[in-house]
Amino acid sequence: MNPRRTSSTRRWSATKEDAVKKSITVIAVLLLAASSAWAKAGAPDGATIYKSKCAGCHGAQGQGKMGPKLAGTTLSEDDIVKVLTTGGEAKPPHVKAFKGATPEKAKAVAAYIKTLQ
Repeated sequence: MNPRRTSSTRRWSATKEDAVKKSITVIAVLLLAASSAWAKAGAPDGATIYKSKCAGCHGAQGQGKMGPKLAGTTLSEDDIVKVLTTGGEAKPPHVKAFKGATPEKAKAVAAYIKTLQ
């Protein structure tokens, strides 16, 4: 057996192996970046929903207008989700579930409301 050929074959194999490892690493990083972007894109934005659906009555900062003040509310996030998804309040529009309020959207809005001070 030719020792020179074995040595170069080993070098070539190591170089090829390094290239494959680098390629796999790059692919993994790209997949991670893409999956986090998709996850973020699919998650409802509570602030945006609040501003379009709630701020008209409750104020942009939750200070209250026609509807009660929500900034600093003592309601839990779960209570807010329940009001949005099932209704039950004595005054409209929350007598019934809020139109289009999925549990995910309601949770996002509730989390946003709890940040209002």
